[in-house]
Amino acid sequence: MNCQRCGTPLREGEKFCPQCGTPVIVQKQTFVVRRMPVLLIIVLTMGFLISAFIFEDGDANLAVMLSCVPGIILMFLIYRMDRIEPEPVGLILKLFLVGAFIATFLAGTIESLLGMFIDFLFSWDPIVYSFMEAFVLAAATEELVKYQLLKSITWKHPAFNYRFDGVVYSTMLAIGFDIAENLLYLADNALSTAFMRAAFPGHCVFGIYMGYYYGQAKSHELHGDPEGAKKMRRKGLFITILIHGGYDFLCMLGSISDSEFAQIIIGLLLLFVMVALNVTAYKNIKKYAYYDSPV
Repeated sequence: MNCQRCGTPLREGEKFCPQCGTPVIVQKQTFVVRRMPVLLIIVLTMGFLISAFIFEDGDANLAVMLSCVPGIILMFLIYRMDRIEPEPVGLILKLFLVGAFIATFLAGTIESLLGMFIDFLFSWDPIVYSFMEAFVLAAATEELVKYQLLKSITWKHPAFNYRFDGVVYSTMLAIGFDIAENLLYLADNALSTAFMRAAFPGHCVFGIYMGYYYGQAKSHELHGDPEGAKKMRRKGLFITILIHGGYDFLCMLGSISDSEFAQIIIGLLLLFVMVALNVTAYKNIKKYAYYDSPV
């Protein structure tokens, strides 16, 4: 735990910050209050996913709202979690816009070119093709593009002075990418797609993992360990691609299966994965914010 005013690490039981003297306020919460956000996440995830199977078509305005509102809400929530030293609003908006426009354009262009090679080399087997499409075409391409843009904008920025800043930067860029991608998907899909994507704000979840290791890497760099920083950045990128690719691959398996029983099993597994990743992302980002410290 750190002081909410100056960020100084606090020992258990301390009533005042040893650096600035700010009183330490510890709020006791009941079990219901502690678990309410998790229960709400589970209910919303299941509700959106079930709605995706019930409402095939519907109002276009509702579809747009479902695609944009969750990301915008997440932006404000994550920004508010950065309580010790909130990031410059201009930098936050820049990351969001870069994710929405530049990252989606670059990733889309690379995916179009790379997709031709994957179609040519792996179209002989639908499972192998889906694997390459999920892990290489989608996950690796999109996460590498987002990472390179994130690093070019924030790595040397003077505001990057706390570990949690890495999570804030990564998720802001990812949410911009997510909203833009959702709107592009809606151009050719029905309302059910909007419900499906609202159930799992994937890029935000992926951005939390990348941002955690990105913040750790910055700490290594400033403590004279550039090799450790590189390892942390690579680790964050690898884990993000693994989670992203695994989720996409599971979605694709459900769409290519001819067995109704297999589709049901994959659908239930997908529901479990969505709920697990959403809940884990919430718990992780809350923990990262709570134990934030200077780099």
